[in-house]
Amino acid sequence: MEQPLVPTEPKGPPLPKWSYAIMNPLMMAALRSPLHGALSDNLMILIFDGRKSGQRYTIPVGYLEEAGKLYLFSHAAWGANFIGGAPVGMRLRGKLRRGIARVIESDATISRILRLMVEKRGEGMAEQMGFISRNPDGSMQLGRPRNTRFIEITLDPD
Repeated sequence: MEQPLVPTEPKGPPLPKWSYAIMNPLMMAALRSPLHGALSDNLMILIFDGRKSGQRYTIPVGYLEEAGKLYLFSHAAWGANFIGGAPVGMRLRGKLRRGIARVIESDATISRILRLMVEKRGEGMAEQMGFISRNPDGSMQLGRPRNTRFIEITLDPD
């Protein structure tokens, strides 16, 4: 039987908050350039409109792809824009694409994606993001940080 996700406290961003004002524009420039290949297997540019403000947002995000869908997460408030589903654009592996993003609530789906993340990106990254906690015996326990939204993007056909 699969262990349930345990509620955890978010660990916070992997970099100091001030550094994102520098890193995000650099990442976006790289992802838009012909040299995007070095980053494009893990990062993309997400484009969406705020559901209340209508403001256009363009941010670099990490993603994981499985079975033709993209999965990402957000510890920040912008993830709420996808509750109930919303259209998004993205620059994915150098190409502009469209899709529908929605917040995932299913612990089974989140557990499956977290296991895949650990397999592909390693325990260290997952633990740093708050998706792994350690049991007293040192074994790994998948966690669901409070206020973290898990997002699934179904891509429009090419």
